[in-house]
Amino acid sequence: MLIKEWMSRTVITIDSDESLNDALKLFRVRVISMLPVLKEGKLVGIVTHGDVKKASPSGATTLDRHEIAALMDTVLIESVMSSPVITIRADHMIDEAAGLMLAEGISGMPVVDKKGKIKGVITKSDIFRCFVSFTGVSNKGQVFAFNLPDKSGSIKDLTDKIRNSGGRVCSIMTSYEDSEKGFRKGFFYTLDIDSDKFDNLVEELRKADELLYVADLSKGFRKIF
Repeated sequence: MLIKEWMSRTVITIDSDESLNDALKLFRVRVISMLPVLKEGKLVGIVTHGDVKKASPSGATTLDRHEIAALMDTVLIESVMSSPVITIRADHMIDEAAGLMLAEGISGMPVVDKKGKIKGVITKSDIFRCFVSFTGVSNKGQVFAFNLPDKSGSIKDLTDKIRNSGGRVCSIMTSYEDSEKGFRKGFFYTLDIDSDKFDNLVEELRKADELLYVADLSKGFRKIF
């Protein structure tokens, strides 16, 4: 899950000496949430749609439309941009980008090469696309959540049972978050389990394992145990 495989390669930028009005026009005509700011070709800041809204005159102003536009033409991007810029390299992992965004409270960032040149942009939407593709949830399969013993073979036992029911394992995710010592949470995303075999598999898994949650997305069926 390298960033270079999921980032947007077409990057729309703005120069630091352009105006707030110029940025607003770009946000109106382009489906973007942020603009990297350049000065003499070098990345010096970032401005988001939220920054532009915050710096724009309030809706309660007595100024007319032309006066507002004229005022916004006098405000330079460099006065409202965020700097220094939080960036990441294209050879880093998607989960590294997600962790950095979460820690910094940002929704996206420029992707740069070793020389600091912009190669793309990675946003939370790109991370959502990556997550959905790996879970296979868009294929309307089945989901099984377990409280797994943290020991060798626990995952294989479950995948064998799923395959014996005619299912295909699309992806497996595990986490120690909020798990008691000696256990971990396991999330199995599967495809192609027939309806009659699904019910029998659920019953088998309930008896033999600590099944927490099950869903058949093709039917809209969900159950928490």
